[in-house]
Amino acid sequence: MWLKSLQLANFRNYSQLNLDLSSGQVLLYGQNGEGKTNLVEAISYLSTLESHRVTGYQSLIQQEHTTAQLSGKVNHNSRELLIGVELNKETSNRYFLNGSARKKTSEVLGLVRTVSFSPEDLDLIRRDPSDRRKFLDSSLVQLKPRLSGVKADYERVLKQRNALLKSARGIKNPELSTLEIWDDQLVALGTELAAERVELVTALSPLLQTFYTALSDSKDEISLRVVSAVGSDENEKWTDIERDPKIYSQLFYERLESLRKKELERGITLAGPHRDELLIDKAGLLAKTHASQGEAWSLALGLKLALGDVSRKTSNIGDPILLLDDVFAVLDKGRRERLVEFVTDYEQVIITAADETMAPNLDWSEKLHVSGGVVSA
Repeated sequence: MWLKSLQLANFRNYSQLNLDLSSGQVLLYGQNGEGKTNLVEAISYLSTLESHRVTGYQSLIQQEHTTAQLSGKVNHNSRELLIGVELNKETSNRYFLNGSARKKTSEVLGLVRTVSFSPEDLDLIRRDPSDRRKFLDSSLVQLKPRLSGVKADYERVLKQRNALLKSARGIKNPELSTLEIWDDQLVALGTELAAERVELVTALSPLLQTFYTALSDSKDEISLRVVSAVGSDENEKWTDIERDPKIYSQLFYERLESLRKKELERGITLAGPHRDELLIDKAGLLAKTHASQGEAWSLALGLKLALGDVSRKTSNIGDPILLLDDVFAVLDKGRRERLVEFVTDYEQVIITAADETMAPNLDWSEKLHVSGGVVSA
């Protein structure tokens, strides 16, 4: 798959853009703050329907406007699809496929597949569990678009359950007649989400080991696993997620029951996929605290390369589009060279750099200069 054209209106610093692109390796170069990352963000948004930079979408719309439009035409084996999104500050967003409005996001999700690399990828290793959960869930939504509905339903039920717990906090005999209903829905949706995360991690794990070894030139063993409070005892914070959905479901109910008193005291749900963690170990030690900067970069890049490999193997629409945003500026020479070896066989790789000299030496199909929201050859 490759992106043949991109159209933007009132998106970030682009009042109007009509951009044609080539397959192969495409370079976007220009000074920082001129709009390179905004282009990458727009392409990624067409893929995931969320920004990889900010929460929500309101800030993507230019301040003086109430709506923004973005659309992209992708090509695979001479078959073309046109995906469109209309972002609205005051009404619901709208989605389009080949010019026709679609009611469900799942009808456009996954039709454009991307894998984005950026300097912020280091957060996958260094920062909070929420960063790693977001990586898993955004990856799953691309690979299996129906899971966007599962995730949205889980978050809705979680919000309602938390509201009930909060309303009962400090009350001697609270009214909890509907808590069982929310428990049933939370367990059903959470069980499906947890199982899908485990399946994805199982696919990523051996690939991560392969890419990490090549990128770092190290033989350290890498371990990747999802852990949860579901199934753990009172003295254990995390345990590996039970792979049998029926057993996991039962463990989920039991954990909620054992935490009931604490949940009523705090007014929040204390167990479930929203609190799970993706643990990345290097040589038996937690990478978050024990990996060097170079090792952490090899792990982050390895995760994204592994996702690209899983995506291309499970897709009937070709390779995902690789988006490498200012990555080469933060890597040492060895990792830059080894990363190039892994990405150049994809149908389309879009790379950004502050100037041409900071970009890798590739057989570019196209070089485009970005300045002040204007893209020129």
